Amino acid sequence: ICKMGVETASPTRDGGLRPTQFARLRSSMAQRKEHGLRSQRPWEKKKVNSRPRNPDDQGIPFRLREIMKSREEMKKPSSKKKRKAAREALRHKLEVEERGPAPAIPVPKFKQRKGESERQYISRMERETERVFFLTKNQLDRQPETEDPEAGAEKDKSQRKKEFQRRRLEKARRRKEEKAEVQLEKELFQDPVKFGEVATQPPELTAKPRKSIGRDKPGQKQLLLKTLLAPGSRPQPPPVSLARQRIVEEERARVVQAYRQLKKLRQGQRPEPPRGRRKEPR
Repeated sequence: ICKMGVETASPTRDGGLRPTQFARLRSSMAQRKEHGLRSQRPWEKKKVNSRPRNPDDQGIPFRLREIMKSREEMKKPSSKKKRKAAREALRHKLEVEERGPAPAIPVPKFKQRKGESERQYISRMERETERVFFLTKNQLDRQPETEDPEAGAEKDKSQRKKEFQRRRLEKARRRKEEKAEVQLEKELFQDPVKFGEVATQPPELTAKPRKSIGRDKPGQKQLLLKTLLAPGSRPQPPPVSLARQRIVEEERARVVQAYRQLKKLRQGQRPEPPRGRRKEPR
């Protein structure tokens, strides 16, 4: 076969690739890895342009899934770390309450240790003294002479028990309210339809939005002019006496009589129009 000029197929690696092709593929994969890209092997099929399995179904895009996931995480105010920290803080608080108040500050006793110099001994005494002063200054005011340790311990224990019961009842009440609110919200989104019920018109919205500004319609605005033009809003004239009414009637009759006389006088002085022949039109 070699004498006839036909090259024999040399053994290849990775699915029948030749050594030169394999080296070229490795270099391209290394470049893609440096740039942060996923290496695409030739025998891997791309799923971007492949046809959907069911034409009626459409998958949710990746970005939309990420947005939905972030929204779900935002609805949960406390993550696992926060819940764990809150539990640790509550446990520490309960332990401190069970232990009761801090004991009295012990008075240190100084004694020079073996191999300790005079300077080191004085420095240690100063540090212990400053520590005792600091603790004494920042502790609660106590009166150990008038306190009964047994009565105080029993009182603190009963008080802690009452506080624990109160917190547990408060938590149960809050959980019950949240459950009732969720159930009420589910019921509001349900619209039960009876058998044979028919809708002849779209529903009417009677409730206003929460942040809407109440604005009246043009025909329903309470304007000042509308109140003045109302039928019952006109001012009534004051009552007139009988003498005043008689004077007004006499004055009105006198004015009417004078007007009639003036009209007759004007009609008597008006000149009559000439009675000549009218010219006929040609």
